[in-house]
Amino acid sequence: MSDATSVSLGGETVKATAAKFTMAAIGFLGTIVFARVLGPSGFGGYYLLFSLVKIADRAVNGWGTAVKKRFSEADAPTGELVGSQALFTLVWMGLAVAVALVTSRWLVSYTGLPEAPVLFVVLLLAVTLFEPLDLMVQARGRVGASMWTDTLRSLLTFPLQLGLILLGLGAAGMAYGLAGATFLTVPILAYYVQARPVAPSRETVANVWSYAKYSIPNSFLGQAYDRFDIILLGYLLAPAAAGHYEVAFKLTVPATFVTMAASSGLMARVSRRHSEGEKLGDDVSNTLAFTSIIAIPMFFGAVAMPERLVVTFFGPDYAEAALLLVGLAAYQIAKTQAGVLSSVIYGIDRPDVNTRISAVTLGINVVLGVALTLVYGAIGVVVATAIAETLRYCLSAIVIKRELSEVVLFPRTLAEQFAAGFVMLAVIVPAERAVAVEQWYHLLAIIGLGAVVYGVTLTAISRKLRVTIRGVVRSSRLGQ
Repeated sequence: MSDATSVSLGGETVKATAAKFTMAAIGFLGTIVFARVLGPSGFGGYYLLFSLVKIADRAVNGWGTAVKKRFSEADAPTGELVGSQALFTLVWMGLAVAVALVTSRWLVSYTGLPEAPVLFVVLLLAVTLFEPLDLMVQARGRVGASMWTDTLRSLLTFPLQLGLILLGLGAAGMAYGLAGATFLTVPILAYYVQARPVAPSRETVANVWSYAKYSIPNSFLGQAYDRFDIILLGYLLAPAAAGHYEVAFKLTVPATFVTMAASSGLMARVSRRHSEGEKLGDDVSNTLAFTSIIAIPMFFGAVAMPERLVVTFFGPDYAEAALLLVGLAAYQIAKTQAGVLSSVIYGIDRPDVNTRISAVTLGINVVLGVALTLVYGAIGVVVATAIAETLRYCLSAIVIKRELSEVVLFPRTLAEQFAAGFVMLAVIVPAERAVAVEQWYHLLAIIGLGAVVYGVTLTAISRKLRVTIRGVVRSSRLGQ
């Protein structure tokens, strides 16, 4: 049976990142099709509903995070941990169904979807089964297996959603399609967990609760923070504004792939090594060096041609999303760095610190978001979120430096990525102006040019990148 220190962090990160890019390709195709077919209001209505589902599942996710932490520790009672998760999920779903019945009229009014209450329950059941099992697989150190299972879910989701929409279900088809694909992939995760549920002892429940009493509010605060923008836009403006935001956000999602892949394995690795009293500086510093390697060129690309990107892929109805794209791309750089630091804080058994940081940043985001949105419209909430995420990074960095003084927060490799990004910007701006971009493949050619320039420049100036690539290829067996 594997644990988080018996597998290569670099190799698992490469596999997981490859899975994330595969998911992105599938998801991006679906986003383009569904955004055009449903229009800003229907598309935005679905994502308003999904945002509520992601808020509602936070208690289960928070308990799952605590289970993941205990699962990754030496001599963990894995069967009892799985059993505690099953019991918690069952109780929470009962409460959620009752709430959905009471708030059914409001759900319909807020999202604009007549089937919203039923869709809410079906989606919530699906994600509360999938996510905790996914966290347990990550606790085993099998980040690649986790991400590729999620990729299979994406592969199943797109045709299911498309088929249901073509059958006339509209935005409801997106919800049923995602739920169906999720149910189909749950057994795969259960196989990788390698433990059957057993009735948990009081000692096990108390041990999980000692962590969950922080990870549950952290999960609520974190998701409220992540989805606050779209929820606020739906409340203050309209579902169409939420649709514009979601389109811009989808374009920036690949920025976080390395962070999501690395953080999933890093938290379990840090937890294991911390429980055994080992040094953590190198693992954390190396992850920080490369976690923004995609976010940085995406930001420069968004600055170079924001409206071209949005209109070419999604159509002129979404032109208002161009400015949002630039702001969200900047936000993702801060998020990729802060996300790693938050995972490390979890790993060293300080969820209470993350709770306080999340509460402060959410408070700042709410106050600034409401004020700036009322004055400047949708871009106001994006600016507020970028400021709040930068604050999250700064507060997390202070904690990491205090707890792990050997960690290098701004490695040279990170500066080299910004330098390569500036070179890329200098090349693609005149290229975009010189070429008549009339079709999507013209735009892809310019994006490809930028990627090549960035990659070649970074490889040329970064010795650490070259060494890391060789090491990752060996450890992940990609070279065999």
